[in-house]
Amino acid sequence: MKKFTSCALAVILSAAMLTGCGAPAANTGSSPASADKSGTGVTTITLWSHIDVNWNPAQDKMIADFEAANPDIKVVRESFPYDEFESKTQTSLLSKEGGADVYQLWGGWAIDYSKTGAFAPVPDAYMAKVKEDSYEPVLGSFGYNGKYYGVPLEYNIEYGGLLVNTPKFKELGIQYPTTWDEMINIAKKNSSSNGAVYNLRGLDFVGWDTLPYTWLSMILSSGGSYMDGDKFNFNNPTGVATMQKLVDYVTVDKMTNLDGLTNASETEPYQKLFTSAEELMVPRGPWVVPEGINVDGLKYGQDFEYVSMPFYGPKKLFAAETGWGLAVNASSKKQEAAWKFVEFWTDPNRVLQYDIACGMVPASKTAANNPELIKAMPYMAPLVKVLDGGRFIGYFNTDKLKENVKATFIDIVNNKTPVAEALGKLDSTMNAAK
Repeated sequence: MKKFTSCALAVILSAAMLTGCGAPAANTGSSPASADKSGTGVTTITLWSHIDVNWNPAQDKMIADFEAANPDIKVVRESFPYDEFESKTQTSLLSKEGGADVYQLWGGWAIDYSKTGAFAPVPDAYMAKVKEDSYEPVLGSFGYNGKYYGVPLEYNIEYGGLLVNTPKFKELGIQYPTTWDEMINIAKKNSSSNGAVYNLRGLDFVGWDTLPYTWLSMILSSGGSYMDGDKFNFNNPTGVATMQKLVDYVTVDKMTNLDGLTNASETEPYQKLFTSAEELMVPRGPWVVPEGINVDGLKYGQDFEYVSMPFYGPKKLFAAETGWGLAVNASSKKQEAAWKFVEFWTDPNRVLQYDIACGMVPASKTAANNPELIKAMPYMAPLVKVLDGGRFIGYFNTDKLKENVKATFIDIVNNKTPVAEALGKLDSTMNAAK
């Protein structure tokens, strides 16, 4: 998921474009645990995370604030390159030897670990407070057999926001769409290509994350479902009708093509919007906004904007994964101190500042509705309005879903496989993988 590499830019956006919510200079190397020199009675716990130039300083600030309030507990942060972090986390948790007391990890990983007993269950009284203040999708992957084995830091969202090419809209003399039909009509009218070469893609939804999340929202907002109990069921009237719409947008209306899925040399649709004039509208998560500003040197509000993505059906519903969160190692002998640190971190006021520093959408309803969030990151405004409509995507490997939806869409477009037939195969493949 591109989010992992690009979120590091978010605090720079907050500082450069919006407010002064910077963080101290990052220590991007590992900070190995050392013998405690603070004296008798001090408990030392370790936090594992991955190296990130803005997340790590935000973590260090949280640690410093916690230690100031709890002088009997010392927290040592150890951070690793992202590519190593997942494997090190897996090795330590599944072997139940070594590792950290507290992990900041991607929520989806909890599906693999919670059932093994690798994580300690969240204390009931604390979990009750978390549940009361959390949006539905942010808890999904942490739950198992009636217990929770982690708590959320962010609301991972890939639907609800639409990147728009501001100069092109001004040149065309049109307003940003507020309904699905307006969006599609604008995309149809203004898409143009010369064979396989596009001059302008009206709505480029054909991407690794964007295609499946657009489709799932179309299904849910229509009042449909893609699950039948614990089984996938895409091959139903709503699933077929919405997939046919997406296929027609490519094959009939030609508002985009398959390059975002099939051309390895192609940049993602949102990156093309930032670096060329061939994209008019691109659905994407909010984490891409800082990339446009800090990597591509664009001016927000002048070169591009981030506006509300209309919903296909009457219900404002969409699917979302469980994002980054915190979990405590079940093998830790210092769980009381570890949970005290986690609870301190996830206090709505503290986690708000952390989320702002990291460019995250808060998992906490209190934090997400705090005016400070929009003051610091105005582009979050379209998303805060729809967060209640998020539904947990499901207890399964989401990368497998994305890979198989991609293959299904390519098969329908290129091989003209009937949609119902293709979705029947998708159901069989996904159910076999569960």
